[in-house]
Amino acid sequence: MRRFSPFGLILLFAALPLARAYSPSWQDSPVPQWSVEDAKQLLTDSPWAKNVHPDQVRNLSPFERRDSGDWEAGIPSGIGIATLGLLADWRDIEALEHAYAVANIGSVLVRWESAFPVRAAQAKIGQNAAPAEMSDYYAIAVHDVRPPFRWNLANQLKGVAYLKRANKKDLKPARVVVLPTADGLATFVYLFPRSEVTKKDRKLAFVAQIGRLFVSVNFFPEEMKLAGELQL
Repeated sequence: MRRFSPFGLILLFAALPLARAYSPSWQDSPVPQWSVEDAKQLLTDSPWAKNVHPDQVRNLSPFERRDSGDWEAGIPSGIGIATLGLLADWRDIEALEHAYAVANIGSVLVRWESAFPVRAAQAKIGQNAAPAEMSDYYAIAVHDVRPPFRWNLANQLKGVAYLKRANKKDLKPARVVVLPTADGLATFVYLFPRSEVTKKDRKLAFVAQIGRLFVSVNFFPEEMKLAGELQL
C-alpha cells in the first residue's frame, strides 16, 4: 500500500488556492464585470496576446547594402571584431554579432486585434482599437516597433508576412496598415481574409519581417475562446 507523506499533502492543498489565483479572472466573468486589471491582462498576456522575442536577420555585406539602395541596412555593430579580433573566423564574428543584436532587441507584443475579447478589453481601458476596416478581416498587430525607412513600406511588409496552417497554403495578408505611435515607433496591423481561416485550423503560425526584425508566434484557436465560443 502506497503511503503519502503528510508534508506532501500539506504542500498539495496549499498549492490549490495558488493555482486558482493564477487563473485569469476574465475567463469566468461576463465582459461587463471585467475590471481594468482583467482587461490589461487579456491585452498583454492571453491566448490572443503574446510577448515574443524577435530574431534579427544577418548583417548584410557592403554589396548587398549597395544593391538594396540602403547603405545603413545590416551594418555590423563592431562588437564581434572588437571581442574576437581581426583574425577571428568570420563565422564566429557573425555568430557573436547576431547573439549581441538579439540580446538587445527585447520583446514585442503580437496581438490578435480583431477578436471580440480584445476589442472589449480595449473599450474597458479606453484604448483605441485597430482600424475600422478590420471588421472585414482577421487582424493581427505587432505593437511598438521602430519602422524601417522604406518607400511603399506597407506593400513591402505584406510581401514578407503570412499565416501558416497545417496542410494548407500559406495565407498572405490582404493589406498591412502602419499606425505611428509615440517615440518614433509604429504598430503594424496585418489584415487576413476571414474566409480563409476556419475552426478546423488547430494552430495558426503568424510570421512577419519588419526591417531586420523577424517575428514568429503561434496562436491556438482551441485556447482562443470566451464562454466556450471561438473568438478570432
